[in-house]
Amino acid sequence: MDTKQLLLATRLAETLHFGKAAEIENIAQSGLSAQIAKLESELGFRLFERTSHRVSLTEAGQAFIDQARTLLGSMNNTILECRALAENSRGVLKLGFFGDAAGELTHLIFTLFQQSNPGIRLVFTELSMTNQVQALISGKVDAALVRLPICDPRLELDVMFDEPRVAAVPANHEMAHASILTISDLIEQPFAVAGEGAPTEWAAYWSLGSERHEACRIGAYVQSIPESLAAVAYGGAFDTFPLTATRLFSHPGVRYVPLADAPRSSLALATLAGNRSPSVRSLRRCVAETLESSLSCIPEARRSDVA
Repeated sequence: MDTKQLLLATRLAETLHFGKAAEIENIAQSGLSAQIAKLESELGFRLFERTSHRVSLTEAGQAFIDQARTLLGSMNNTILECRALAENSRGVLKLGFFGDAAGELTHLIFTLFQQSNPGIRLVFTELSMTNQVQALISGKVDAALVRLPICDPRLELDVMFDEPRVAAVPANHEMAHASILTISDLIEQPFAVAGEGAPTEWAAYWSLGSERHEACRIGAYVQSIPESLAAVAYGGAFDTFPLTATRLFSHPGVRYVPLADAPRSSLALATLAGNRSPSVRSLRRCVAETLESSLSCIPEARRSDVA
C-alpha cells in the first residue's frame, strides 16, 4: 500500500465514478481500476461495491476512507509547510499563468509584489489549457492566474473579477461582419476545443457546452490561445475568449465579435488548498490591493463572488 493508492481511493470515494476520478487524477480509467483492485487485495476486504450502474462504499470502505483522508490531510499539510520553508529559504515564488494572465493588472500586481518582497525572486511558467491544474498539484508552480470554471477540491480559488466574453470568428465568415452575436448563432458551428487533460467543465465552458447540452462539433483540439487562433483563422473553427484576450492577442484571420448572452468569464488566483506560506499570503494581499485601486484598467470588468 502506498500514498498514491490512498489518494486514488479517496478520490473515487468523493466522486463514486471511475471516469471522473480518473480524469481528476490524470490517470487512465483502467489504471485507476487496477490500483483500486490492488489496494483491496492488499487490505483483504472490499472498499467499493461495483455494479453496471453505480459505485458505492462498503461499510468497511467508509471507515477506511475516513482514516485515509485524515492521514493524507496531515501529510499534505506537512508537505506544504516544509515546501514553504524551503521556498522561503531560497527566496523563490513560482508563478503560472495562462493566456492573457490578468491583463493590464498583471504588471501592477507583480510590480507591487516585488516592491513589497525585494528578497523574493519571481519565476514565471506559461501554462497550457491541459496542464493548469497539474502544475499546481505537482508543485511546478506555487500560484497561478487561471480562468474559471475549475472545480477541484485540492485547489483554493480567489476570484478576482469577471468580464464579458466574445466570439472568435474566422475573418472570412459572414458572421465576422456582425456587430453582436448570440449563443444560438454559434451553437451549430465547429469549435476549437481544449485537448485531453483539460478539466471537462473548463473545456465545455469555452465551447458553450453548458448551453448546448450536448457535445459540440469539433473543429480542432488545441492547447493554447495561439493554437486556437490558428484553428479559427485557417481551420474554420470558432471559439470564445474573455474580452481581455482581444486586446493582447490579435490575428489577421480572426475577428472578435461581442456575445450578447454568454456567461461572463471569471479570473482567479489559484493555489493549493491550505497553502499559507508568507509569499503566497503576500501575493494575495498584492492582488487585493491592485483590484481595489486599479480594476478600472480592465474595460467592463467587475468584482465577482463566483467560486
